[in-house]
This record gives sequence, structure tokens and C-alpha cells, in this order.
Amino acid sequence: MRVLVIGAGIGGLAVAKGLIDGGHDVAVFEHADALRDGGAAVTVWSNGTAALGQLGVTLEDVGRQLHSLKSITDSGRLLWEADLADVTERLGSPTIETPRRLLTGKIAAALPEHVLHFGRRCIAVTETADRVVVDFDDGASAEGDLVIGADGQRSVVRRELLGGGPARHTGWASWQGLTRSDVPVAHGHQTVNIAGRDAHCGLIPAGGGLLHWWFDLPWRQGDEALSLRDLRRMFTGWPDPVGPLLAEVGPDDLGFFPHIRHVVPRVWGGPRSTLLGDAVHAMPPAVAQAANQTLEDAWLLSHRLADVAGEPGPALRAYEQERRSRVLKVSRTAAFTSAQRSTPLQRVGRLPKWIATRSQVASLRSGSTVLRPVPA
Repeated sequence: MRVLVIGAGIGGLAVAKGLIDGGHDVAVFEHADALRDGGAAVTVWSNGTAALGQLGVTLEDVGRQLHSLKSITDSGRLLWEADLADVTERLGSPTIETPRRLLTGKIAAALPEHVLHFGRRCIAVTETADRVVVDFDDGASAEGDLVIGADGQRSVVRRELLGGGPARHTGWASWQGLTRSDVPVAHGHQTVNIAGRDAHCGLIPAGGGLLHWWFDLPWRQGDEALSLRDLRRMFTGWPDPVGPLLAEVGPDDLGFFPHIRHVVPRVWGGPRSTLLGDAVHAMPPAVAQAANQTLEDAWLLSHRLADVAGEPGPALRAYEQERRSRVLKVSRTAAFTSAQRSTPLQRVGRLPKWIATRSQVASLRSGSTVLRPVPA
């Protein structure tokens, strides 16, 4: 089949790799003039690295493998710690933190050069019984047998296929960045999450001395984003290494990202169309699963279309039905976890390490398709 993929982010590149390996003729159209290099870093959990492995992409030479996940309060008290080395052993695939630009670059490098088309902004999608046509803002168009919307939370393909409004703001936002740092956590293999009554901080080494950091706070649409000076003032007195890190961070490192959540529809497209990733199930970053669920989408969609040469509709609906049940679980967990960040922690007891570790394994399995057998 001739497959048109709209969007050259993680999902669009990954599904293109899987479909090309399955013998399909694929073209990826991206509105930017080159691969995007923003977005700080990505935690690729065991389900994400497993999906990438199934697609023939390895992250062994990028980022930093994580061995531990620790959560403490803003007073420094340990809440729980999960052994990610044990999680890797149980699930058969590691957890890796990597700069987003390295992840997209790694997948893109596995594609033939002629597949990627930059500077092509999709403005309309027309679907008929035997073809799809995508129109671009420069007056050009492309025709194919199938279109896949991988164009993010403001997806034009979703709007054209399904209508409806954009993803909703959740009432929280992240101030985040990727900084080369001298603090010890930047050179280790441990994620540190720090939970306060009305704020949350995360620190993850991303390889090469880079530290992915973020501060989550309540935020209302229309409010101004906080400055670096505001963050330094608000997080004074938090446990190390928050203070030393914020002293190192420069204004150019600071990115602002409101949290959003999509209503996940029952059907994601028409007889020759579907969606994947943030185009269909954008979610808060509380459980760091958005990119991983996108990679699972790409893997399963490629798997479902591997032997399809004619009408793709039944394979598309099978993909959507299988992924929707998993994505809904993860999206609800992310929304619940985000909401609980305002819960007082003084009465929360310390969780034994073995329980935290097995809970991590169970959570990843329950929200995953690639870590479970795929039904025929």
C-alpha cells in the first residue's frame, strides 16, 4: 500500500519504519523544515524499548540506562524506591532516558532519505472508498491508500476525520529543561522524584552529564508562565540537588508545557485512516508514558498492517480496539496521579522496595500491548 504519514515526531517516524519493513510504500510529511530538536528528554520505559526493539531500533548507544526510581517528599523523607534493574530483568527490556533529539534522530536514521518530506503542512484530508488525498498549505497534494495522523495534540488529521475540540487543559503545567550539570544525580543511573503538597520535581540523568529536570505546578490557562527567578524562589529549601541545579540552569534551558488530556474516541478514523500518539490520546506526563504509548501504537499498527494489501479498514479497527483499552488505563492513571499531587503527604508511610518494584512491573504490563501476546 501507499501510506501517507502526517508528522515526523517519534510516532510518525516509528510507524514509517515498521511499515517500510512490512513492504509498504511510505511517505512522511512534516510541517517543520527539519527534524525537531526540542522537548528536553524522554523516559523510554521497558514497554517503549520493547516496541522499538520489535521495530528494529536499539537505544544502546544513546542516553542513560536507569537502575533505580526513588520518590521523596519535599522534606527529604523517602516514600518509596523501585529497583529498575529488577524491572528490566522481569520484563526483558530496559528503561532508558535519552534526549528527544537523539531518539528521533535514531529512528529517522533507519529510514531511507526519500521517505521524509519537510516543510509540508497538512491543511485537509479527503477520504473516499478507494483512496485518500492530503492537501498542503503550499498548494501541493499527495494521494495514497491510507493516511495515518501522527501530528500531535493539535492534529489536523484528527480534526478532519473526527471533528471535535482540542485536548483539554488539566490545571497543571511543567517547567522543564535539559541541562549539562555537575550535580551527582546527573552522572548516575537513578531517577529522583520529589513530591510536595502543591508542587512536584523530577530529576533524571540523560547521559553525557545531561540532566532532564522538571517542576510541575498548578496553572490556569491565561496565566503567565513562571520565570527562572520565580522557580528559584518557590523551591528554596527543597532537598538537594534542587538548589544547586537551579543555580546552574540558564534562561535558555527553560521550557514551559501545559498539561493536557484528550478524550479518547472509540474509533480513530475511517476506512482508510487512523491516528496514533498524541493525535488521539494526549495525556498528562505524570507517569511519563506518552512517548511509550506512541511507540506501542506504531509497533502494533505496523504489525496489524503487515500482510494487508487491499482494504485496510478491518486491520485499522483491530489496532484501535486493542490499543484503546490499554491507552485508557494509562491515561486515567496519569490523570489520577497528577491530581493526587496536591494530596498531603505527611501521613503517607514508606513503601517497601519489593512492593514498589513489583508495582512498577504490574503497572507497565497492564498498560502495555507489546509486553503481552498480541491476539490473532
